[in-house]
Amino acid sequence: MIDYHIHTLLCNHAEGGMESCIQRAVEMGLEEICFLEHLSFDPAIRSHAMDIHEVPFYFFSLQRLKQKYEEKISILAGLEIDFSQPFASAIEELTHLFDFDLIAGSVHFVDGINIASRRHAAQMDDKTFEKLSVRYASDILALVQSELFDVACHLDVITKNGRSLPSEAKALLKEAISNMGQTGMALEVNAGGLHHPIAACYPCTELIDHALACKTPLTTGSDAHRPMHVGRGIPQVLDLIQSLGGTQITRFKKRKGRPMVIPQAPGVQTP
Repeated sequence: MIDYHIHTLLCNHAEGGMESCIQRAVEMGLEEICFLEHLSFDPAIRSHAMDIHEVPFYFFSLQRLKQKYEEKISILAGLEIDFSQPFASAIEELTHLFDFDLIAGSVHFVDGINIASRRHAAQMDDKTFEKLSVRYASDILALVQSELFDVACHLDVITKNGRSLPSEAKALLKEAISNMGQTGMALEVNAGGLHHPIAACYPCTELIDHALACKTPLTTGSDAHRPMHVGRGIPQVLDLIQSLGGTQITRFKKRKGRPMVIPQAPGVQTP
């Protein structure tokens, strides 16, 4: 099995180093993993991400670990970049400086509000949530249309606390997924939501079903923020994809996707 969404202490809000995560992945029998360290070009939200000047250390550390563990597991180097249109040129420039395997895009902040924060969500009334959801979905559509990324992460993470997306926001996310199907950009099915108040994968079943109808490629990720969570929820994600009629997920290397048939009986051990 593959887990294409792993964070380390470099992002300033996770625990554990790269090697601890790799060792956990090996223990669980994972076939391939991808580190997707958070990165932001917006100075206002850099405290939640790896510093831009740490990217060389991050990239070359992973190259060393790839070689060290090549007999045991396949390790990919990637980034999860917070998309913001004013920084599109800077994103493109940096991602061409290093030979990453996967560049993923996400949106965590809208109008300075951390839309993935439980604290912010608890303080938000329904009208504010609806307004931010539409803004968030519009930003996701812009992310997809920028064609800077290989994968879009946790597409409806704004529902983290259990609220349903308003119809306008959901329509915008469906438009984004349709565009992804046309360009070959992959949609991540993120297991992190299984352990949040929403108690479901990101995105919701309706959006995954839409992705399958659009032939949008899918990838899987745990969104682990500590070594013990590497691989967590991946079997459930694969079961969900298969229950909706999906038969493939997409693997990456040097930013090129290739399909992989989902095994009939996922055999990853759970923590």
